[in-house]
Amino acid sequence: MGASNIDHDSSTANPSLGGRGASMTPHAHRIPVPLAALHVTGADARKFLQGQLTNDLDRLERAGHLIAAVCTPDGKLVTIVRLESPGVDQLHLITYHEHLDRLLGRLNRFKLRVKAELEPVDAQWFVVDDDDVTSPLWPLDARHLEAGPPAADDDLTAFTRLRLARSALHLPTDAPPELLVAGVPSLVDQGVSFTKGCYVGQELVARTDSRGAPPPVSVFVVRFTSNDAPSFAALEPPLLITTEDGDTAGEARGLLTNGTDVILSGWVKRRWFSVAGLRLGPSSPAIPVPLR
Repeated sequence: MGASNIDHDSSTANPSLGGRGASMTPHAHRIPVPLAALHVTGADARKFLQGQLTNDLDRLERAGHLIAAVCTPDGKLVTIVRLESPGVDQLHLITYHEHLDRLLGRLNRFKLRVKAELEPVDAQWFVVDDDDVTSPLWPLDARHLEAGPPAADDDLTAFTRLRLARSALHLPTDAPPELLVAGVPSLVDQGVSFTKGCYVGQELVARTDSRGAPPPVSVFVVRFTSNDAPSFAALEPPLLITTEDGDTAGEARGLLTNGTDVILSGWVKRRWFSVAGLRLGPSSPAIPVPLR
């Protein structure tokens, strides 16, 4: 569950990164995380992304970085990004490593007669000195991310334990095929502006928020204490989440136990997200807390 300390000579850093990612912080505690980035440059880069992302880029200089969602025209979530600006007419879109291609493909569909170039960044990303912060959007919303030389190891086992210990989601693992922005904990609060101009998918994002109703499906991370933790530890995700009557309520995609603590992540249907007592199959102990 602990993190590794990894040191690299800053002279080997990717020269295309610029800004924060140009060199590694010396003597820092760095945690490798499975993120990837697009380097967006050009005179229209900011204007183009302002029309694609749910957050307002006018907040970027003051905030240092922003969380935002990228949506389809009908409001379905494509991915979540962290936005940074390493220089004039330069922006970084940092997202889940597994989502880089879908992000690039989605943005290229709308990049018509726009002076903006999208280039994947070849780098390994690290969280730096985050003091064991817990957040459903970690590591995208970590206080400080840094890029270094690319790494060959793409094993998610250690990261899965680490992110669950921090009560964090990993959308490529936890999310169902179709998900709304409102179905991700903290994403509306951190990553959506309701006062900016139009962006792709805005109508459904705004309508869902104004209605105040839960979305059809939500992703979740829950932590609870149970004397049945050894029984949970014997289970291997993915696992269907079921009711006492055997109805499918969702799916558990991540599971971690530590002593009597149990942490679960996955997705759950609206009908069941406030219900305690769901199970991970007919023979599992009951989950004593609601999944949202």
